[in-house]
Parts: sequence; structure tokens; C-alpha cells
Amino acid sequence: MKKLLFHLIYSILSLPLVYSQETGAIDSLRNEFMAAESDTAKLSLSNKLTREYFMRGDSSSAFQYGYRSLALSKKTKIPLYRAKGRQIMGYLHTILIHLDSAEYYNNQVIQILKNAKSNEEMRVVAYAKNNLAANYQVTGHLKKSAKLLIDNLPIFEKIKDNRLYHVTLENIAATFNELEDYEKATFYIKKGIDFLNKNNFDEEHKIGTYLIASLIAYGQNNLSLMKNHLDQVKSYLAQVGPTTLYSGRYYSYLTWYYVRKKDLNKAKEAITQAEKALDKLKSRTNYYDFYNSQYELAYFAGEYKKAQRAALTLYEMAKEDDRKSVAAKHAQDVALLASMSGDYRTAYDFQKKYSDISDSTKFENMEVEIQDLEIDYQTAEKEKRIALLENEKREATLKNKNQVLLNLVLGIGASALLVIMFFLFYVLRTNKKNNKKRLEEIEKDKELKIAQALLEGEDRERMRIARDLHDGIGGTLSGIKLKLSDPSGDKAIKVQNANEQLGIAIGELRRTARGMMPENLLKNGLATAVHDLCADRISSEVQIEFQSNSLFADLCPNNTVHIYRIVQELLTNAIKHGEAKNILIQLIQEKDSILITVDDDGKGFDPTKLANASGIGFKNIQNRVNFLKGKLSIDSTPEHGTSVNIETYVR
Repeated sequence: MKKLLFHLIYSILSLPLVYSQETGAIDSLRNEFMAAESDTAKLSLSNKLTREYFMRGDSSSAFQYGYRSLALSKKTKIPLYRAKGRQIMGYLHTILIHLDSAEYYNNQVIQILKNAKSNEEMRVVAYAKNNLAANYQVTGHLKKSAKLLIDNLPIFEKIKDNRLYHVTLENIAATFNELEDYEKATFYIKKGIDFLNKNNFDEEHKIGTYLIASLIAYGQNNLSLMKNHLDQVKSYLAQVGPTTLYSGRYYSYLTWYYVRKKDLNKAKEAITQAEKALDKLKSRTNYYDFYNSQYELAYFAGEYKKAQRAALTLYEMAKEDDRKSVAAKHAQDVALLASMSGDYRTAYDFQKKYSDISDSTKFENMEVEIQDLEIDYQTAEKEKRIALLENEKREATLKNKNQVLLNLVLGIGASALLVIMFFLFYVLRTNKKNNKKRLEEIEKDKELKIAQALLEGEDRERMRIARDLHDGIGGTLSGIKLKLSDPSGDKAIKVQNANEQLGIAIGELRRTARGMMPENLLKNGLATAVHDLCADRISSEVQIEFQSNSLFADLCPNNTVHIYRIVQELLTNAIKHGEAKNILIQLIQEKDSILITVDDDGKGFDPTKLANASGIGFKNIQNRVNFLKGKLSIDSTPEHGTSVNIETYVR
């Protein structure tokens, strides 16, 4: 709540001093104005009259002479006087917080005297920049204001304008106080007070300095120092008289002091004096001071309705002056006080106003920052271009001498680059050919190994068939032969027994033949052959279900045999090793591939041990899958069955 006071007060605290000069009585100035013959003389006197009327509180007469100065300045071609006519208007609008008009006229001054050389021209430009700094203070761009003021200090030292140098020190101190950088604020105000004591300044100027010093002490909660500074102000006010612009501000500050000291009676006495001073000199700044004091005092006294009215008045004034950040703060104060008194409708309305104004202010500040960055960027670019032009001039004399050498170096460099590029292209092309050849060799080697593994598997399969023929069918036929050769015994019984054994041999022979190359596989295709294979293995202990969709009719015979052998081996493993009771076999066609699935409810096993298995069944399956460029996955755990999924590419 206290920080608001700083923002409202100090931003234009010492601006009246920017033009305060020793002048005669108004009547004397008017007589001089009427007697003056040249436009430039009339313009200077009109400016003085404008300031005098304004310092006496007659804004109407001040603007009347201000517009006369502006009209006179448009008649002359001398830049200094053209600028002075805009300068006085910029001064008036700055003091009255007419932000847009103040910015317009002060920028015109800076533009007219952008090539200022004389001390007087530099002084007028510096005045305008100080007024712009005040604008930035009012709109909340405090860092920008401080930078502009600090940049002005060397100018005032150079032109030996002690009064304006001192005023600028005060404004810098006040700006850092608003930023709550009390160390810098104290540094600049002490520098200002020291400068004040070393030079001959009038009492009114001293009042402004000590008022700022008291405000900084207030911000640091150093009340004893604040009271010392206010006592200094009081002694100077006694010498100047009650008509000064600072009388009302002094009593407003004194009210804040007593509120902070919790002395209600003395605070009321101080605000009564502030109100009397306001009646004598109706300055817009003094109105802000007074209503802020009224708000602080009413809030401290618990008179929340009165505090709310003061906050509402401040809100409306800030809206009129387009001081958005100030309006937002007082809208929030109104909302808080209305809520405390149970007026929730008003509280809601003003809280919404606070939010709306705050959001728009943040956006505008962002736009200003972006514009500042753009200006800095453009300035840097201009400086860069100037430096480049200077360098070009210096290098022009050397350019011809270096051109031949440069061309020679470029030619050698280009030739070397071409050689390097050709060499790299040759290396890359050679590497590409070698890599392609290596890949082909690796692929051929892989295919050779797969073919070799298949041949080895086929050899082992032939050996198995040979054993089956020798041990099974061969043994049976040998037994039949021995029995038929025996002359003893009943011949009819021998023939019957031989007939039975021949039936068994024929069955063994058929099974062996089907194992080598089933007839159905060649005649009726893969689906029929696998179906017959499953039907042949079904028994009272094993149930087999076979599912398939429309398989390719034009499969390569070699691929058909590999798929059949894979299914045959998986089925054998499920029955023989897995001891499965229920088996599901699926052959599913998808585009150019056939998916093989064999699920069983057998004993299961640990798939990680397959690599060390001694049998050849799994190796045969893996070799056939590799030959078909397929993928094999096994999902199995002990006592929980096995699921084998194979994807083969047959096109």
C-alpha cells in the first residue's frame, strides 16, 4: 500500500523547477511583451509569462501564452526558436500529465535540434529529454526513465547548467526509490544535497530536494531522517510563503509520517493543512498527494468507507490521466475495501477492472520493450554500416594490389578443391563398390551355409529312413521269409501269419514313403498334405486341430516341402517330447508370406537351452526358416505348453 505513494508523487516532483527562473512581476513581463518588436524576443517573453502564470496556478493564462509561443515559433526558421515554442508546450503538458501531448511536443524539440551544437541548443534538448523521462516515470517505465536522466547528466555538466544538473540528480534518486533500489536512490540524493549546499539555489529549489529526500527516507522506513528532512522543508516554506506548489505536498508527506508513527491526531491536523493548501493552489499533483493522504489516514483510522471514496477518486483521476498502472492499483484498493464492507458487487466490478487494466498494461509494456529493442537494433545497424563504409574507404587503396594475389590464391584453392573432391568421389565410389561386393559375398556365404545345412539335414533324414527300412520293413520281411522257409508246421497258419506281417510291413512302408514325400503334397497341395499329416497322428491320447485359409495355389514345390517339413517336425516334437494332449496348427496366408503357428498343452521347456540341445530337429527347423528368409519365435515355459510362431516369405 505504501509503495503506491512513491509512484504517484515523485514522478513529476521537481519538474516545475525545470523552468523556474528569476522573473519580474507578471505585469512587468506583459509590458515587455507588448513593447517587444522581434518575434524571437516576444517568444522568449511569452515563455516566461507561461511559466509565471502556471507557477501561480493560472493554467488558463499559462496555456494562452503557451500557444502564443507556439505560433511565434512557427514563423521563424531558426531551429533554436522553433524548438523553444514546442518546448514550452511540452513543459505544460508534462506537468499536467497529458502524456500523449507531452510526448508529441518533447519529441518535436528533439527532432528539430537533432544536430545541436551550441550550449543553448543542447540545454533545450536536455530539457525535453528530462520531460520525456517524467513521462516514462508516469507510465511505469522506470528503468528507461533512469537511463535517459543519467545520460543527461554529462550534458548539464558540459553546458554548466547547475540548476538542471541538480534537478536531474533528484529525479534519478526518485526513480531508483520507486524501483526500491534504495542504495542508488540514497547515493544520488546525497549527491544532490551536497551539490545544493555548494551552490546558490533559491529556497523553493531546496524545498523540492528535501521533499524527495524525505520520500526516500519514508521508503526505507527511516522516520527520524524523514522528519529531519520535513523540518528543513518547513523552514524554507516559512521563507517562501504559502503560494508555493510544494505547500500541499509538504503537508501530505507529513500526514504519511504521522500515520506511520500511529499518531492519529497529528495526522488529522496535517491533512487539514494539506486541504487548505489545495484550496489555494489547485495543482493536479497536489490532488494526487491529498487523496493519497486521505486514503492512508482513513484506512489507519478504520474509516473504510471514507478510504474507499478516496481510492475511487484516485482511480477516476488516474483513468482521466491515462495512468493505467495507478488506476489498476486503486481499482484493487476499492475492491478490497468494498469487500471488507460487504459490498461484493462493487468488489467484483473493481477487481475485474484491476485485472483488465493490469493485463493491458503488461501488454503495452511488452510492446514498448520490443520497440526499444528494435530502436537499439537499428542504431547498432547504423553504427555497423558507418564502420563498414569507413573500412571500405581504407581498404580501397589496397584492393587493386591484392586482387592479382587473391585471384591466384583462389585459383590454386579452387584447383586443390577440385582435386580433393575428385579424390573423395573416387574413394567413395570405390568403397561403395567394395561394400556392395562384400555384401553380395556375405549373402552368398549365408545362402551357401543354409543350403549346406539343408543338405546335411537331408542326409540325416536319408540315414533315418534307411534305418527305418532296415530295422522295420527289412526285419519284418526277413521274419516272413524264415517262417515260409520252415518246412514244418501248418502251411495255412504260416500263410495267415505271413499275410498279417506283410500288412504291417506295407503300413510301415507307406508311413516311410509319406515321410519322404507325401503324395498329397504333390497332387493336392500343402493344405491337404498337412491335414492328412494331422489326421494320421490323431489318436485316443492326442487331439489335433488344423486351421488354414486359402493358401497360394502356385507355391514353389521346394518352398512347399520346406513348410511341410517344418510343420511335420513341430508336430513330432509336440507329441514325442512335449507329450501334448491337444495341438493346434494354423497356416495363414498374408500377401507374400505364410504364417505358421503350432500351439500345444504339453510339458513345455526353457527356450534358452535350445542352443545347447543335442538333437537335430530344431536345427533343421531353423535352417528351413532361414532358407525361406523367415522369422522364428518360441514362447514356452515348463509345464505350461509351447507356442511356436513362424513367418515365412514364399514369393
